[in-house]
Amino acid sequence: MTHGLAALTYLALCFGLCWVGKLAYGWFHPRARVDRELTARDNLAFAVPLGAYYLGILLVMGGPLSGPSTGRLDRDALAVVGWGLLAVLLLNVASVASRHLLFRGLDLDREILERENLAAGFVAAGSHVANALLVLGALTDEGGLVPATVFWLYAQMLLTAAAMTFLGLVRYDLAAEIRRGNQAIALSVAGVLVAIGNVLRLAISGPFEGWSPAFATATGYAFAGLVLLFVARRLTDWLLLPGVTIRAEVLEQPIPNVGVGYLEALFYLGASVLIGWSL
Repeated sequence: MTHGLAALTYLALCFGLCWVGKLAYGWFHPRARVDRELTARDNLAFAVPLGAYYLGILLVMGGPLSGPSTGRLDRDALAVVGWGLLAVLLLNVASVASRHLLFRGLDLDREILERENLAAGFVAAGSHVANALLVLGALTDEGGLVPATVFWLYAQMLLTAAAMTFLGLVRYDLAAEIRRGNQAIALSVAGVLVAIGNVLRLAISGPFEGWSPAFATATGYAFAGLVLLFVARRLTDWLLLPGVTIRAEVLEQPIPNVGVGYLEALFYLGASVLIGWSL
């Protein structure tokens, strides 16, 4: 009975936090009218990133729900609420920051709200999930709020740098491809963002043993994981797509191959999981 009551309580709190998250999303994205876009306009390009945002909130809640219990439901529930409110704030701050740093030169709101560009929705969704993984990794740090905040900011910087490096290596003009509605590249980049976020989540989580060792461990882990992740792209070309290249399929042909973009995204996600188990 006790376990059943706790499960129902936490489930109710999580859905309540999603409702708070909906309000916060509107505050941080004033051009978006959530209910109007979902129902009156049936805007799939908006629904995709919004669903990923809600998924991100629920993923972050895995931290307190899987952690040790104090033995008192009221205290545990209060901790879940506090954790959830902080997570909602960080997710929205990260979303706004990503639009100015990672997606600069691209008006995501215009592409999603006015043009209903599904490609823009895909990259925004990948960004939401990646940001959620960083919040989860930072808040599971055992050093307290200050180290968690510092390493969350550090991971955000690493995520932006790694994603920009990837785009430079594959020579994608992301803004131009999104504006022309290239869903293949959008799926690929979304998968890269989530995979990088997963690697960085592991890099910044764990016990806090001092600033210098913590930064050294996080940086080393992140660098090794990201290098292996980029190597995975070459393996995708050589092993899974013999005789063709990913670039040719998603960029150089008249109609980009969405299936290859989808396959590439999933391969990145799988590779990030394997990297986490290996390092």
